[in-house]
This record gives sequence, C-alpha cells and structure tokens, in this order.
Amino acid sequence: MSRSQLVLDVGGVLLSNFTPEFWEEVAGRANVSFDTLRTAFKRDLREDLWTGRVDEQTFWRWLEEQDLGLDTQLAQVGMSNHLKPLPAFYRIPAWSSYADIHLLSNHRHEWIAPLLEPIRSHLASVTISSEAGCCKPDLSIYRLVSSQIKQAAGILFVDDAERNLKAARELEWETLLADRDGVWVEQVEERLRDAV
Repeated sequence: MSRSQLVLDVGGVLLSNFTPEFWEEVAGRANVSFDTLRTAFKRDLREDLWTGRVDEQTFWRWLEEQDLGLDTQLAQVGMSNHLKPLPAFYRIPAWSSYADIHLLSNHRHEWIAPLLEPIRSHLASVTISSEAGCCKPDLSIYRLVSSQIKQAAGILFVDDAERNLKAARELEWETLLADRDGVWVEQVEERLRDAV
C-alpha cells in the first residue's frame, strides 16, 4: 500500500512566523514605522534573502542601515523569541506513522534548521528556500520537492499563505490553507486516518 505524502510549510504551520511581531519590535527600536520597514524589506531584500543570493549577515547589516541606533544583537534575540513551535510541530512523530512528511519553507536555513532537529528523523525531506536558490510561489521549488517524493499521487500541501497554494495546484497536489485557529490540524489528521 502506498503511503500518503504530506508537504508542510514551516512558518505559520510548524513554527510561529516572526512577522509581524518581530518587525513591530524592530520598527519600535529603530524609530521607523512598521509599514515603512516592511515595505523597504520587501523591496530591497526579501527575495534575495529567502533565495540565498545574500547571506544572513547582509540582512542584519541592512537592518542597521535603516536606523544607525539599532542594536542588531537585541534584534537577533527578538527574532529567536518569535520562532516557537506551534501545536502541529508536536504531531509530526505521530503523522509520520501514516505519511511521508516533506517540509517546504521560504526561510533561512540558519534560523530554522536547528529548531527542526527534534523532528528531523520523522521527515522524508526538508527544502528551505535559502538553500534551494528559489522560493515560493516559484514553481521550481515545488518541483524540487516533487523530485524527492517517491510517488506522484496523493500529495497534500499545507501553507498559511493562499498565494503559495496556486503553484502546488498546478502540480495537481491537494492543498489546504493553514488557518490561525488550527482547524487545519484536525483536517490533516482526518485525511491521514481516512487514507489508512
């Protein structure tokens, strides 16, 4: 019998997103508005940071340039305080009994790989955009994950951003939007039970 294939985003699905709280904290310390800082990040750095075209230190230097008084050490601590396991994180060992689990994340591997260590042995593959050189919703990163899946049928992809589901649908993956209340977790469990 073929196993279910479950592809999960990380930020907002397994770990808390560091936005918007991180940006609000930095904006407050840097004495600039939240909207100004986030807009500048998206314009100047977001894609290069997520795809690994620039390194992590470039991000911290960029933040310093937004306000010369910013303490990047405090900002780094602030970021780590916002990357916390969500309830689904603790279900991965049980889910891996029923499905091959693959992670697909727009993130920096330096920031999330250490946090994934407790569940690493339960994962079939981990694709992080900063290592892959591309990021969602670029179809190429989904194809990279597909190449690591042993069977092409029965793939369920969960992400907390609707814009990231479209490319998955193009590959004929089933999709599920991770809601903030966590209802999606029960929906995944139902699907896994039904598939057995």
